[in-house]
Amino acid sequence: MKRSYHVIIVGSGLAGLAAADILSRYGLHILVIDDNAHLGGQLLRKLPQAAAAENRFEPDRLKRQGARLAARIKKGNIQVLNGTQVLGIYPEHILLVEDNGGHVSEYCADALILATGARERQLPFKGWTLPGVMSTGAAQILMKSSGILPGRKTLIGGCGPLMLVLAAEILANRGEILAVLDQSSTVMKLKAVTAGPAIWPKLLEGATYLARLAAARVSIKQGVRIVEARGRNQLEEVVVAGVDADGRIVRGTERVYATDTLAVGYGFSPNIELPQQAGCAIKYSKARGGWFVDVSDAMITTVGDIYAVGEATGIAGAGKSFVEGRIAAWDILKKRSVVDRQTYESNAGPLMHRRSRQVRYGRFLNHLCRLQPGCYADIPDETVICRCEEITMGTIRSQLNNNFTTMNGIKKATRSGMGNCQGRTCGPILFDILSAHSHRPPAEIGCTSARAPVKTVTLGALAKMTVNTSQDDGNHSNN
Repeated sequence: MKRSYHVIIVGSGLAGLAAADILSRYGLHILVIDDNAHLGGQLLRKLPQAAAAENRFEPDRLKRQGARLAARIKKGNIQVLNGTQVLGIYPEHILLVEDNGGHVSEYCADALILATGARERQLPFKGWTLPGVMSTGAAQILMKSSGILPGRKTLIGGCGPLMLVLAAEILANRGEILAVLDQSSTVMKLKAVTAGPAIWPKLLEGATYLARLAAARVSIKQGVRIVEARGRNQLEEVVVAGVDADGRIVRGTERVYATDTLAVGYGFSPNIELPQQAGCAIKYSKARGGWFVDVSDAMITTVGDIYAVGEATGIAGAGKSFVEGRIAAWDILKKRSVVDRQTYESNAGPLMHRRSRQVRYGRFLNHLCRLQPGCYADIPDETVICRCEEITMGTIRSQLNNNFTTMNGIKKATRSGMGNCQGRTCGPILFDILSAHSHRPPAEIGCTSARAPVKTVTLGALAKMTVNTSQDDGNHSNN
């Protein structure tokens, strides 16, 4: 197979856009692949009519930067494949790709940049599979992509700053918020003072959201956890309760909210399946949001000429993603002798310094979203943990008592993580359950394996697989 591209970038969030922007200035042949229908990931997701209003002022600096990058890439000589998913990575940087028409092809490049992003973490509770219960990110997508409010009155629960962002967005779209229930305590938030200057802009941003909610008289409660969602065929009411320092429910503090919509989220976990399947080393750190891709200061993984950037290297927000994408791009240019060492160091050096500040912010962010071991002790036996295979907490507990205390062990014993999502939802939950139960180090518990295809694909699509061998057909128009 001919090498079709100098660089293939998987993911068009802020990290992928930042890398593509730098590389395109030096005439490299670049392909950007993303499974979304638009550039910019969740940060720049918006309705088509809003996206068309290019002159509209955006108060968020990173969103403004991202919008400018997306506009340049659309007009530039970069090929973009939207609505396309990478199924696997093979030796010599061969990618197995399914496009939005269901055709599977192979692509190849000299270097790969994996900007695979993150997904929301959840803490299961009884009834969390009821219609009307959704993640905070899903509620955002409804508004940004479809112009639909998540519900008439939305109850928001979990932990982390995304709850405040979602609440502000619902109010801006003339929706109503029943309450915001934050499981983390005020004491945890006060630790922001010790996190240094990297946190201060985010504190100001958070204060702005709090002011908006206060002006709308939205109730915000600290140290409160979602206990149960009730309803016959859809959500009708939500039971909440206070929690102690160990994350255990404080009996007698229960309260019931009547609502048809609950948005809940507990921070984020890095999407590492594709780098892991490619053979890149991973590590575990609570300060990074769980299992993350191990990279050098130049964002190089342990597999030659494969880079990982953004949330895949640890949860820390858009600022870190933007910086890491640029660092990877400058390193590729240096390796290809497109720029000299002095140019590389003058550009990459300051970016690496900025990255260290963003990583410090990530530590605070992940601290806010950290769940105590006691949270998992209170999950009722009838609660579904693996939604695809309908595996309950009772089944998990029984196998834990049978000494299945590793990720691969519990997967084989229960089929958890073997459904359509391949453990994307239940994987982080299972790891935390095993960790709370056994108190073993992460390396002993392990991480679920990742094999191609890392996302679902039909046998018919594989049977019709074509091989892309074109070196350059001169057509680099954006899709």
